[in-house]
Amino acid sequence: MSTPPFVEREFPSRIANLGFFVELPQNWQPLELPDEEPDFSDARKLFGLAGAHAPYAALVFTAAARPAFDDGTVQDWARWLIEQHGVDLRTLGPGQLGSLPAILGQCAPESDMGPMQTHFAFAEDGGRLIHLSLTGPEELQAQTWQAWQQVLRSFRLAAPQGPSVPLAPAPAVHQAPADAPVADVGQFALPGGQATLQQEHPLQQAWLNQGRGFAPPIRAADEANGRAWVASMALKAVLALPTGWHALDDSRRLLLLHPDNSVQISLERLAAPAGLEALLDQIEAQTRADYPAPQFLRLQCGPVLGLAVRGIADGEQALEQMHLLLALDEGWAVRARATATPAAASQAGDLAEALLHSLQFEAAPAEAEAPEDDERPEWARAASVLEAQGRLAEAERVMLDGCPYQGVLISVAEMYRREMARCAQRGDAAAVAAAREAAVRWAHAYAASATSGGEGVALSRERDAFLASLD
Repeated sequence: MSTPPFVEREFPSRIANLGFFVELPQNWQPLELPDEEPDFSDARKLFGLAGAHAPYAALVFTAAARPAFDDGTVQDWARWLIEQHGVDLRTLGPGQLGSLPAILGQCAPESDMGPMQTHFAFAEDGGRLIHLSLTGPEELQAQTWQAWQQVLRSFRLAAPQGPSVPLAPAPAVHQAPADAPVADVGQFALPGGQATLQQEHPLQQAWLNQGRGFAPPIRAADEANGRAWVASMALKAVLALPTGWHALDDSRRLLLLHPDNSVQISLERLAAPAGLEALLDQIEAQTRADYPAPQFLRLQCGPVLGLAVRGIADGEQALEQMHLLLALDEGWAVRARATATPAAASQAGDLAEALLHSLQFEAAPAEAEAPEDDERPEWARAASVLEAQGRLAEAERVMLDGCPYQGVLISVAEMYRREMARCAQRGDAAAVAAAREAAVRWAHAYAASATSGGEGVALSRERDAFLASLD
């Protein structure tokens, strides 16, 4: 299916002087938006600015906005809003929306028309948080991607004011100990330069189109010494990578790949409430369950604790692994897992250690809060206070007594979903299970509250999407 020519469209302001221009296919039709007053009493809500759709398929462009939050960065707000709406997030990373620095991502929403794909962007301008999205069926992902790239390149505000908050938290430098000499990341550089790490590289583009993740954006480069510093969404950190390699960040982990696939290094944050030794015990136990006769060796170099694994294989290919752990604050750790052929295993372990010691960690993200002029009903404000104090049973009762509408049932379920995340951060598996059970129970109660067949179908779909988000 060929794409019609792109033309610049002007969308006049509906709120906060947020008129804008963007290029869309010539035959796309504007969406009619409801004539309503903006209501930002719910911190999760955005006000629709514009929309357009393709005449031949379910390709839809939308734009929305809300006042920026009082604290935090665009990254913090994007993560919080994504979490509140329970979408199936596939990728997340920094980028550009026209001239504005932006948080870009991709998710897979539920639809009656089958698997869908949504590209989205968050950006801030003059205290205004802007959100753009483009959704299309998975079978038209090439057309969706082409249109989305044109949107990102062409977007411009009619009355720009300029960004007023950082895109992401500033990193704090992690220093390697003087008594633990570590190889320089640049020693592992390969031919190809920093071009292999850039999003424009054909392999990186293919991965993005497949929904596997972004190339982490390059903050600085030292081409002569084979190093580039990138910002990782998954690690909430800046780190040095060797040039000539390929990198992929899907907001859950950062993956570094040798071009010939002989080495793969995965870096991710893991909960370590009982410490690094206990976490290594879990990794060893899982490896024993996955392979018939693995061999293990534990080691330590300064703050890095490691577990070397031999005697494993992928089909006929013998492999070795190195799991390296670096402790963070409040019961968390970064794991670098290097998987390599035996011939490349030693080099892979040295590179994994060098990556850990290059990390510069960001400050903990600030939680977005509702505006001070909170106009939510009294019962909603009271329930929020009780939830913040951990008094969920009381918050539940206040919500049910205060709101006469059936939507409150899914709001209770969402409260327990948030409790699941808090318990998971503490490493309390039993509490996670209990919160999940409550979330499931209230989601089913919401679907059962339907008073007609059509409503029952709709609420059941919402319930199923909510339950899927719990996993």
